[in-house]
Amino acid sequence: MADRAATKAERLEEFFRRLGSAPACSSFDEAYALICRTMDAVEDELTDTPNNPANWMIDGRMYPPQMDSRRTSHQPNVVRFVNKGHNTLINDKGAIVVQLQSGRMIFSKAGADGREIEV
Repeated sequence: MADRAATKAERLEEFFRRLGSAPACSSFDEAYALICRTMDAVEDELTDTPNNPANWMIDGRMYPPQMDSRRTSHQPNVVRFVNKGHNTLINDKGAIVVQLQSGRMIFSKAGADGREIEV
């Protein structure tokens, strides 16, 4: 439990820091699991808000992309998750991109093959 609740900006910065420093993934499943584990850990450590994805619109906690927000992408072998204010892209080689709805990329991580998703 956090001594003080971190701001959403602080939590997002910590999420990206941890995600960026984690070993590269080699598949969609590994990358998706890394995102989920990392997001849940950051939120568990830096907020007092219980993990209840049904409350995502009202509780202020950040949640990993949910499978019901999964969409196809204009790029082959890339899955796009539509989230509040941003998209999360994951390819079949484990690369990850987070971009704002405007299209501006705010995070990118190469897969284990060393390649990033081009946006």
